[in-house]
Amino acid sequence: MHQKSVLNNGLRIVTEEDPHFHSVAVGVWLNVGSRDEALEENGLSHFLEHLAFKGTPTRSALDIAREIDQLGGALNAFTSKENTCFHGKVLAENLPRVADLLGDLVLNPLYQPEDLEKERQVILEEICAQDDNPEDLVQVLFAKGFWGDAPFGRPILGEEDQISRVSREQLVGYRNRVYRPEKTVIAAAGRVDHQELLDLIASRFQDFHNGSAHRPRDPVAVHPGIYRAARDLEQVHVCLGAKGPAAGDQERYAATLLQLVLGGNMSSRLFQVVREELGLAYNIYAFMSFFSDTGLLGVSAGVSPKNLERLLDATYQELRKIRAEAVSEEELKAAKEYLRGSIYLHAEDCDHRMMRLAKNEILFGHYIPLEEIIDGLLKVTAAEVQDLARDMLRPEKWAMALLGPVAGEMGLDF
Repeated sequence: MHQKSVLNNGLRIVTEEDPHFHSVAVGVWLNVGSRDEALEENGLSHFLEHLAFKGTPTRSALDIAREIDQLGGALNAFTSKENTCFHGKVLAENLPRVADLLGDLVLNPLYQPEDLEKERQVILEEICAQDDNPEDLVQVLFAKGFWGDAPFGRPILGEEDQISRVSREQLVGYRNRVYRPEKTVIAAAGRVDHQELLDLIASRFQDFHNGSAHRPRDPVAVHPGIYRAARDLEQVHVCLGAKGPAAGDQERYAATLLQLVLGGNMSSRLFQVVREELGLAYNIYAFMSFFSDTGLLGVSAGVSPKNLERLLDATYQELRKIRAEAVSEEELKAAKEYLRGSIYLHAEDCDHRMMRLAKNEILFGHYIPLEEIIDGLLKVTAAEVQDLARDMLRPEKWAMALLGPVAGEMGLDF
């Protein structure tokens, strides 16, 4: 059962109760991420996420770690381009304790100078780890090139020189501006009583009023082309992509099926051709990312430099094919069944339910039943998939990032 309440300050509480679970997953979702940062603020959303775990007036960093361990649960956080989320999963009987802990982390972080310096080094190490992981780094390179020098294209972690200069005053000022109750959703799924959670949250968050006037997000712009970064690696890492539908667009259903048929699972076209038939790559996949006002359809792979041209040729051939020929009814039916099964299987995880619940509230303002999502997917026709492919799979709309030992000229030829 789904329920929703709104506090006087605009903060929303949404729950999905299922008494068959022994656990409950709770998340505090702030509708702020890296795209809300000015140039001099790049990386601050992620920095604040880290610092929240370093202590409050009533809990040290060790107290926080011990408390969640004593509950036998899990506590974590993440920052994305559009959201910051603090979330935990515990046995249902421990809901009051995890709600109190999450509220303390979000509302009462100390940001002690010595903790800031320690965590600065941790984040700098995280940036170094990303730089050492070519699969991640090629995505960062792609985003910088395709979305351009705008907040949406900047790295979530921030840049090394910027993070090295961040002051406590900057962090506090940014937090006080962007952490706003009306931009906050608290979601819980599993064995949870809505009124119990509402009472717990109201007692902790009803005085949450900081935040200045909302600054609208900049609209996205795209910059198709080819971006290279020379690196002494054993492989060339490739990321191709084009702008896709936003999370609320009706075309999201057809886009999801297009991505799946193209490279979303082991029976997909790219996986079968590039890995199984040609043996050119250990892994190749297509992905679809939905945001509030845009989306991204992408293809990613790692390949030996000597096989790069063959991999691109095979990929371009599949892009041309799916644009020129309608997906067969058999292939479309198989993709729909795969998605239907995935949706229901994920629904057996209260963490996944909580995240889906929050995203629905943030993006749409209301709950969307699983059956509505499945119905939208099942109604998609092969003609609709092809129409979308014809529109999206045009070379002039695409970009490609290449990371590694790249020699010679490369083009987008499909």
